[in-house]
Formats: sequence, C-alpha cells, structure tokens
Amino acid sequence: MLETIHPNLIALISTFFIASARIFYQRSLNTINPLFMTVVVNIVTFIVAVAFYFGIGTMSEWPIQGLFWFFTVGIFGSLLGRYFSFVSQRLVGAARTSVFLQSVLIWSTIIGVFFLGESLDLIVASGIILVMFGGILLVREDVEMRIIIKPIYYLAPIFTAFCFALTFLLRKYGLVWIDSPPLGMAVSNTTAIIFLSGLLIFKNDSKNKKISRAGVFNAIAGGLLNAFAAMFFWYAIHLGKVVEVVPIGRLSVLFVILFSWIFLREQESITMKVVIGGVVSVLGAFLIIS
Repeated sequence: MLETIHPNLIALISTFFIASARIFYQRSLNTINPLFMTVVVNIVTFIVAVAFYFGIGTMSEWPIQGLFWFFTVGIFGSLLGRYFSFVSQRLVGAARTSVFLQSVLIWSTIIGVFFLGESLDLIVASGIILVMFGGILLVREDVEMRIIIKPIYYLAPIFTAFCFALTFLLRKYGLVWIDSPPLGMAVSNTTAIIFLSGLLIFKNDSKNKKISRAGVFNAIAGGLLNAFAAMFFWYAIHLGKVVEVVPIGRLSVLFVILFSWIFLREQESITMKVVIGGVVSVLGAFLIIS
C-alpha cells in the first residue's frame, strides 16, 4: 500500500498527524490524568492497527522472535515513551516538549550508526550540533514565561526521547521477522494496554482529576490522529533509513508551535526563543538528511 511512496515523504505525512494529536492531548491533560489518557490513546491506536492489518492482508506466520521485538517496542514506546511524553507536556508544555524531543535525533543517530551500520559524516554531525543548540535555546527560555519551569523537569522529555529512539532499533529487528507494520503496531499497543490497565486498577489516588467527557473526547481524537501518524511512521522506518526518516519525523515541531500559538494561547507562551529553538533544530534535521 505505502510501499510505492518514498519513505521520507511517508515520514513527512506522519508529522502533521502527530502535531495535531499533541494539541488534543494538551487539552485533554487539563481534565484527565496522563495514565488514563495513555490507556485511551493505546486502545484507539490498537483498533486502527488491527483494521489496517486485516484491510491490507494478514500474515500466515508470526515468528516468536518478531513478536518479542514488537513486545519491547510496546514497553519502551507505547508505554514508557508515550506516558512520559504526556507527563512532559504537563510539566513543560506541548511546544517545549515537542522541540526538546529533537534530542531523539542524537539517540537515533547513535543507534543507526553503531547498531544498523548507517553512515555518519561531517554534515550529519553538524546537523546534530544544531539540534542540540536548538534544545539549549529552549531550556534557557526565560522571557514572558507564565509558569516557572524547573530545570529537572526537562529530564522528562529527555527520557522520552531516549525511549522513542530505542524503538526505532527494536522495530527494525521485529520487521525483519514479521514484515507487517500494522501487526507490529497492534502487538506493541496491546503490550502497553495490558500493563497500563493493571496500573489503573491498582492505582489508588484520591487526588486524580475527575474524568470529563470533553477530556475523553480530546483523548480519543488525539489517539485517532496518533494512530495514523504511527502507521505512517512504522512504514517509513520499515522502508527507509533511521538517520533520514527520524529527522523528518521531528519536523512536526513546526506544526506544534503553530498549532500551540493558535489554539493554546492561554496555556502556552510561545516566545521568540522557542521559535528560534525550533527553527534551529529543524535546520539541523535538514543537514542530517541532506
């Protein structure tokens, strides 16, 4: 289905969906907790993945090795990565989370070079430096901030970036055994749903926010957009190179900054430093794929 499209273009399409999803996530976080929203998003993504799997054709064999790697994708991506991305949005905001997650390029480049045998030249290294510089601009944001962000809070998006970068390697391994991105999505999200549902059952927190219909609607809408973003990105990773596909995927920051300024003005303070940090990171991404 998507095999006829260039993987870099597939990755670019996914950026619009994920940026749109994050706006719904931010709205949802005002009324429901990150754990519950992570469960909702994973359920929606699982449903879409199953629909794609049966829609484009099923696999006759499911080697246990492939299922294992897809399982680990669920642990580090759908579970830990997604949950901490929501925590990060609550701590530092949607736009700053998206820009700071550009550090996933550093992790993914290391993985691509040392584990997948992909090349790293001076231009790619320069791109990584620009991405880091953009992140520094973001962290040092101190103009017109509406809330005080503690430096330690930025550990949340850093850890999130590492988890997501690790999944690129795990997906590559899994797809070697089972050539089906939709099945990989379904297995990884099933893994996350099982663990998160258990946490919801045994968690006893009287301070949790009361779940609202608007919050659930925004979570479902964000989950649907996220599902399409994930599907496109799974195919991009499967068909392309990590050192090219991942930087393009990070271009979603441009959409997030724009959407945050339009829809979340009361919650987000998008200052010049945030914009510059995003632009510098994107320039670095272009150098990496050039």
